[in-house]
Amino acid sequence: MASTRLAGGAVLALLLSSGQTSAAGQSSPESGEQPDLPVYGHADYGWTIRPLGGDPVELEAFRGDVLFINLWASWCMPCVREMETIERLGARLADTEVRLLIVAAEGERAVRRHLRRHPYDLSIYLEAGRIPPAFGLRGLPTSWIVDRQGRIVVLRHGAAVWDTDQVERLLRALLLR
Repeated sequence: MASTRLAGGAVLALLLSSGQTSAAGQSSPESGEQPDLPVYGHADYGWTIRPLGGDPVELEAFRGDVLFINLWASWCMPCVREMETIERLGARLADTEVRLLIVAAEGERAVRRHLRRHPYDLSIYLEAGRIPPAFGLRGLPTSWIVDRQGRIVVLRHGAAVWDTDQVERLLRALLLR
């Protein structure tokens, strides 16, 4: 069963698979308020990932950026189902500096085979090294939102609907911090 560890009451509802959320307690960038977000840990910037067909890079290269990280696999049906919503979230954030790091927890051959059948307009990475314990991985899919200070402010175990107004507002608000 998927579990949700999300920041604040306003964000708690936003990742339910129905996509419905409660407006209670939400703040928005337009109001100048910043969401009050608990911290679920700190990103381990020593994690090494590799873009498909590219050279390995440590997460350190993204330090100071707002990150949306998703760990998935092609054999994981919940992972595949949520990928379209991640792709649409990326399109909604195309005008921002939010980095979407979509990391496959399997080999390049299997990922390329999957992408031939299901092409995504996303940059896909592979795990070049095991994900560090700091991320609290328990299964796939798992997603994290990391703020500019490296704090994990959203930790989602299980599939979610990511292309919502609330997720977009949260990520845009984190850019202002």
